[in-house]
Amino acid sequence: MQASADVEYQKALAKYDASFMSDAKWLRLFRAVVSAGLVIDRASWKFVDSEHSIWQSFPSDRDLMPTRFADGKFQPFEYKWIESVFIPARYRPIEDVGYEKTQDTQGIVAALESEGKFQITKSETGITIHAYQRRTFG
Repeated sequence: MQASADVEYQKALAKYDASFMSDAKWLRLFRAVVSAGLVIDRASWKFVDSEHSIWQSFPSDRDLMPTRFADGKFQPFEYKWIESVFIPARYRPIEDVGYEKTQDTQGIVAALESEGKFQITKSETGITIHAYQRRTFG
């Protein structure tokens, strides 16, 4: 079963030019956010070679294992399957209701900068942490 999953992962990686993250680097990222006391209630998680994404909070320390999330709040998927994570600066807990919550995206960037080099794109709507870069064809 493991060999089949590895073949599937290697096949998916063929669509990317670069990889910026490892299991250890994901753990450093998640633990930096936890240690800084930053609460991320909503983030969009995009996966390798998939159009599928999910809205999920950031993990707590108990959700983390060496190579994947613990079963519980998260499905127990491996970090290597995360293509990117978008953290909105503001979001509406209930769609079409005017109330907005804010998330400290600047605090996240500062916490991550103190932990190392991460591929982060900043925008007016939030930040995206990239684990892979897709191939570009000219």
